[in-house]
Amino acid sequence: MKTEKDIALILSGTRALLGHITPLLRNVSITVENNKIIFKCIFDEMATDDDLELVSVAAAEIIADFPDHELEELLLKIPMPIPSDPLKNILYQRHEKEC
Repeated sequence: MKTEKDIALILSGTRALLGHITPLLRNVSITVENNKIIFKCIFDEMATDDDLELVSVAAAEIIADFPDHELEELLLKIPMPIPSDPLKNILYQRHEKEC
């Protein structure tokens, strides 16, 4: 069941990701533990620094909505078909065919 905090994170994260998703982004998920927001992005292994920077901008927009929280960004490059193991709240999931 989603809490009010989960819903607020999902809405903030969805808004922040607008215009920041690139083809090499596999998924984005978010959760909160105590006063720490964990923002996890999984990319294909060919992702560039520019790809990672775009989601870092989105993370900054999210934390601006929650000034009393800390932010932990997890920006990982995990090649297909290795599973990405998302956090509690998925903000974006690319369609991936099984190999």
